[in-house]
Amino acid sequence: MPHRYALKLLGLALGLLVFFGLAPGHAETVRVQLLWHHQAQFAGIYVAQAKGFYEREGLDVETIEGMLGFNALQSVASGRADVALSWLPAAIDARRRGWNVVNIGQILRTGGTSIVCRRDAGIAEPRDVAGKRLGVWYIGDELSVQAWLESLGLSMGDVSIGVQSENGADLVSGEADCVTAMAYNEYWSILAAGLSPSELMVVRLADHGLGILEDGLYVLEEALADPERRDRLARFLKATAEGWAYAGRNVDEAMFITMAEAPGLDPVHQRRMLETILRMIGGPGETALMDIGDFETSVDIIAGRPDEAFVVRQAAVNAWTHRLRYESGLEGESLLTLSRATRHYLAETLNSGWFYALTVIGAVVFGFAGFMRAQQRNYDLWGAFVLTLLPAGGGGTIRDLLVGGDRYPPFIIQDPVHMYIVLATFLAGVASAAVIPERMISTRRFDRTMKFLDTLGFAAFCIVGAKVALMAGLTWIWIPICCALTCAGGGMLSDVIMGREPRTFQGEPYEEVAIMGGIFLLLALQVADAFEQQPGIATAAVVTTLVLVFCARGAVIVLGLRSHRFGQRRAVEA
Repeated sequence: MPHRYALKLLGLALGLLVFFGLAPGHAETVRVQLLWHHQAQFAGIYVAQAKGFYEREGLDVETIEGMLGFNALQSVASGRADVALSWLPAAIDARRRGWNVVNIGQILRTGGTSIVCRRDAGIAEPRDVAGKRLGVWYIGDELSVQAWLESLGLSMGDVSIGVQSENGADLVSGEADCVTAMAYNEYWSILAAGLSPSELMVVRLADHGLGILEDGLYVLEEALADPERRDRLARFLKATAEGWAYAGRNVDEAMFITMAEAPGLDPVHQRRMLETILRMIGGPGETALMDIGDFETSVDIIAGRPDEAFVVRQAAVNAWTHRLRYESGLEGESLLTLSRATRHYLAETLNSGWFYALTVIGAVVFGFAGFMRAQQRNYDLWGAFVLTLLPAGGGGTIRDLLVGGDRYPPFIIQDPVHMYIVLATFLAGVASAAVIPERMISTRRFDRTMKFLDTLGFAAFCIVGAKVALMAGLTWIWIPICCALTCAGGGMLSDVIMGREPRTFQGEPYEEVAIMGGIFLLLALQVADAFEQQPGIATAAVVTTLVLVFCARGAVIVLGLRSHRFGQRRAVEA
């Protein structure tokens, strides 16, 4: 009898576990607040549900429809939803209210907001909107409108702003002269209502650098701080990205799944919406990825008013993270691979004015040294130009030909400014040969100055080589190689043309210093990787590497250091 009661109690306990969802293998619920009613704008989520991507990740995803005038982020703040689709302006406003929402993924990489105006309202060109009636939703689109008006020399006070109706109905009825319309939705609704493209003036804000990040995935900071919830959100992000990627490859099936979710909608309109959306979500490997540059541009637009700028920028701090992409496996895994954030900060540092000045110094000094070698060998003008060109850009050209991709054609062809620098250096060399006495060029002071500037340029070229390899996504071993090629490749080509063995092969640690610099920069950037929201750490890594390479190269010159040469022992023994 006791055994029978024990078995009954055990069965009851197991039943309760199953009933309350505590049994092993139970799907965890993730509630997603949509921006609008069910439609193709959210097709990737429907596809992930229908194809079992969420189920494979152990998730049961529930979608909650939105409506006009409803703040989707309020659902997350109140606990009604775990994830909300929203625009960045609404997220910044929410953070200012104390709702600490964070972007974990960006569905729309390209802004779809357009301003659509009726030509019969007297609007033939953008500036004609002055004094006209303009409708907005007040979900962040009004900030893009404000920035657009300011670019025309107008202000919000120069137009009559009002809240618009759904599907561009105010424009169709004539109650508004202009409305904001999504390229994937309202624009097609306006055409379907009878207005033709020739009757409309359309300005797509993203084409003018005024687009704001739109559909993003937002969660609360506290959810990211909880390991279990964080893991659940990482799996949700992975499955959602896969759903959108699948939709892009299988448009007909995605349409079928979407129409099953919203059977009452016009399939023609939904097809147009889906096809437009798929052009806005980013290419392979970038689905649900928020571009930091786009985020910064959007914040600049949102912070357009001087009295709001400081508060907006403060609210934007820590308003996004890429960490879940890496935790979910969307970015893959590779030894010493840098995060997209660190690569972005590296590119920003190297695109700054002070670093560009260093690269110009390097190109000028390397080129001038080549010109002097041509002068010593009594070459003609063409020979002197070639020996000016090769040290200044030959190493980078070899590097770019090896890297390929975006680096082809090589930088020296893509960027005419570099050729202008080479030409100016060559002409300066010609002028100096005619005007400056040779004894002045032969002085110790001149030689020291050239070596100092050469060392500065060497350090800058080393970092440029590392940056090219990192931005191209090459494995870590190519980073020091690209550093060495960028610094020494041009000199090697010059030596080959002059019929001599490369000087850098003859014992002076030249490429070795560049290789050391590349490895040090890579390791320093690994430290910066731990500080996703602090670009200053990446800048510090660059500056520290510059100083290290400069000092190491200087020590080689001053101390006359030599590296090991094969055959030295045999020569001594002989």
